[in-house]
Amino acid sequence: MLRNIYIVFVFFFIPYFAFAQQFDIRGTVKDSKGVGLSNVNIDILGNASVHVLTDEQGQFSINDLQAGVYQLRFSHVGFKSIIRKVSLDQDQEVQVIFSQQGINIDEVYVTGRESRNISTSTIITKDAMQHLQPSSFTDILELLPGGRSMDPQLSTVNGINLRTPQGHASSYTTGSLGTQFSIDGMLLNSQSMIDPTAGLGLGAGTENSGRIPSAIGVDMRTINTDNISSVEIIRGIPSVEYGNLTSGVVLVERTKGYEPWSLRIKADGFSKIVSLGKGIDLRGYKVNFDADYLDSKADVTNIYNSFRRLNGSFRGEKVWDLAPYRLTWGHQLNVRSTIDNERFDPDNDLSKTDRYKNAVRNISFGNTLKIHAKKPQAIFRSASLAINLNAGSNQINMDRFVSYGTGSVEQNSMVAGSHEVAFIQNNYVGNLQVDSRPIDFNVKVMGNWLLDFLVKHQVKSGIDYLYTKNIGDGQRYDPKYPISSIVSTRPRAFHTIPAMSNLSAFVEDRFFIPMNNFRFENSVGLRAFTLTNLDPKYAIAGKIYVEPRYNGRLHLPQMNVFGKKLKSNVFGGYGVQTLAPTQNYLYPNLNYRDISELIYFHNNPDYRLAWANTVITDPTNFNLKPARNRKWELGAQLDLEGNFLSINYFNEFMNSGFRSENMPNAESYRKYIVESVDPATLTAKPSITDFAYRDQAEYLTTTRMTNGSRTEKQGIEYQFSSKRISGINTRFTVNGAWFLTKHRNEMPVAEVMSANVITEDNKVRQYYALYANGNTGGRYESFNTNLTADSFLPKLGLNLSLTLQSMWFDADKTLYRDNLPIGYYDIEGIYHVYTAADQQDPILRNFDRKIDPYIYNNFREPIDLRVNLKATKVIKERIRVSMFVNKLFVYAPNYYQYGNLFLRENSAQHTPYFGMEVNIKI
Repeated sequence: MLRNIYIVFVFFFIPYFAFAQQFDIRGTVKDSKGVGLSNVNIDILGNASVHVLTDEQGQFSINDLQAGVYQLRFSHVGFKSIIRKVSLDQDQEVQVIFSQQGINIDEVYVTGRESRNISTSTIITKDAMQHLQPSSFTDILELLPGGRSMDPQLSTVNGINLRTPQGHASSYTTGSLGTQFSIDGMLLNSQSMIDPTAGLGLGAGTENSGRIPSAIGVDMRTINTDNISSVEIIRGIPSVEYGNLTSGVVLVERTKGYEPWSLRIKADGFSKIVSLGKGIDLRGYKVNFDADYLDSKADVTNIYNSFRRLNGSFRGEKVWDLAPYRLTWGHQLNVRSTIDNERFDPDNDLSKTDRYKNAVRNISFGNTLKIHAKKPQAIFRSASLAINLNAGSNQINMDRFVSYGTGSVEQNSMVAGSHEVAFIQNNYVGNLQVDSRPIDFNVKVMGNWLLDFLVKHQVKSGIDYLYTKNIGDGQRYDPKYPISSIVSTRPRAFHTIPAMSNLSAFVEDRFFIPMNNFRFENSVGLRAFTLTNLDPKYAIAGKIYVEPRYNGRLHLPQMNVFGKKLKSNVFGGYGVQTLAPTQNYLYPNLNYRDISELIYFHNNPDYRLAWANTVITDPTNFNLKPARNRKWELGAQLDLEGNFLSINYFNEFMNSGFRSENMPNAESYRKYIVESVDPATLTAKPSITDFAYRDQAEYLTTTRMTNGSRTEKQGIEYQFSSKRISGINTRFTVNGAWFLTKHRNEMPVAEVMSANVITEDNKVRQYYALYANGNTGGRYESFNTNLTADSFLPKLGLNLSLTLQSMWFDADKTLYRDNLPIGYYDIEGIYHVYTAADQQDPILRNFDRKIDPYIYNNFREPIDLRVNLKATKVIKERIRVSMFVNKLFVYAPNYYQYGNLFLRENSAQHTPYFGMEVNIKI
């Protein structure tokens, strides 16, 4: 046994001792302003196993090299590569500066670019965004594998859905809620995602529909793109530095340093944008400020329905030289404001009263202190302290015409039990005001070390604390005049909801194992978090949730293919990602139901009497747990002298996503008999004791949040970017994806008998059934390819691109639901197995759903090919004029399926969408 252990020990550790006398190359890469450049690619010519990236301060380290002469190549998007010769007989330091005169047209990308970072991600540069001409961050997603241009939908909340067939997000929103957004290190996500209109009957079909992001997460409409220098969207397994997520991470970096006055004016078929920005360098103190304004209308013929955005930002950075260290102080002040405004045309609408305004404002302030060691070989590399405060405000002001039937009663009791109620006015204008003011306070401490044990280890660790509280007054309205006729709540002050705090810790080790001409890059990390101030009644109170993550990339030896050098690597990873429930899920509104016991509507108003029984249900689920997604992927990258191919397969599984479930409860009340009091004999208002009654009960349903949502994802993403063809300076980019997503409910579904089913003794809702597979699920699949040819002609100042976007097919299938329940409960709470005899019972047979099998067909939409054109002209390096036309040409033929003809030709959704903009630098 000991001999075997010795053999394994020797076999494993000999490679490390073989490199004991090797040396390191370290250094810094800066731009012409002296600012460190991050994500600069550094490789060694003739040795494809070596590939590193500079950190955020522009520093790099190549470890464990044997003595000799090396040629280091430094390449960065937008610049010509720099080659440095280094003679290595001891540790060496190299300083590299990229100048503006070194711009390389082959490094100008107008599409997304697959990164060579250890996590699967797409990097989108400012060049790509300027050529795309976006109105909001939503438009940028077109540049991801599987993305496609879409007409803006700025009248509703825009959530993000990574690695999902377009248009098939459905009600399974955990993926969108579980995508983390960070702008210059400040989180946009808030745990205080309280639904400000819950329980007020303002769902589908009302002005409020689609305008509340409580279950969506970050609303991408609110993010302007003019001040962004680069975006990295991590679709794979992110570093453990990032937590409270299930899907991915969006990292946004904004412009820093000197910039001339920049003015952008854009107009398209839906919106108008004006933005202004400036950067100043005050003796090393870098200041940037900008503002933008967007005005959008979903329908240009309707001036009464609009969305407006007004954003502003101030950012500063100062660097001090402290002998062996460099101290950086970064700070930012951001103001974001959006207004959804809708009112009805007084000349055309009968009510002439309805209006809706939803103003969302946000002020955030962030401070970051970073200290970096100047010496690249120092064990201590850097440490940072970030303190961010985010104060939001969601103000809703709504007037709505409400109409009740004759004899309707008020629903405003705050106390459970039987009581007299007043008759409500048949018609009135209700007013609703909502005051939601979430506060998010975040402190993050992180350190980086360079350790030498067998191999070099780049270790990162930190602590992350997030405190969330809503200090708003909540819903405010007159209970006598509610905003709708379907109200299941009462006014609630949001500041009474307990605060939430999330404490996380993480550690990650990134290391390289050299193996002759191979180089094995690894990143192993562990993150743990706990919610620290929950009531002990919650199952997750005090529990620690651990998230292991791993990414690996094996750099293969360089090969010669047809006389050209081929670099390649294969990669893979596995990770667990966890999303904690929000305040909206942990602290739902109490549910109020007013059961009518008596409606005595006498011709004489003084003799009328109404009685109701108020039932109050607490839908809090104390067993609610975080949603956990398990993800793994495999892929490969090939680089044939600038012709780059990346392809990867991913697989995700989550069976604890958030969703609502029905909770039937049998409620007892008295049903008073109207006929027991003769109206002709009354000389005064009757008393409730004058009426005969019978005891009755029925099932009422309340919904609560559970972990019953199951999501399975798999797919293949690919991208090929050619080297620019000399002479015409044209690059061809092909990207796309095959996505397959399945959503379904993991738990039995309870359904109460319809109120339209009346028993022989005139009772309703006397039963509820359980369906083992009872809720709607879906299978969504798509396969697309985008081919872009872009020509960059610097002498003419012209950049043209033509994109063919082909959706080869788009399919959706409703997953099977049981027609028959497995059993049911009667009003006494006794469970019965559902039998064949029950299918013949005049009441119980109504539990047979008799779903049309047609809906279970796999509906597959064939090819939909679109052509988009974009052009940019630069005039005297000061003026940039751009235009775009999406859907310039569309090929989407009609097709037959399951005996039906589906018409697509000349449909309204294929109407060309175009716009223009001008950018002026002063």
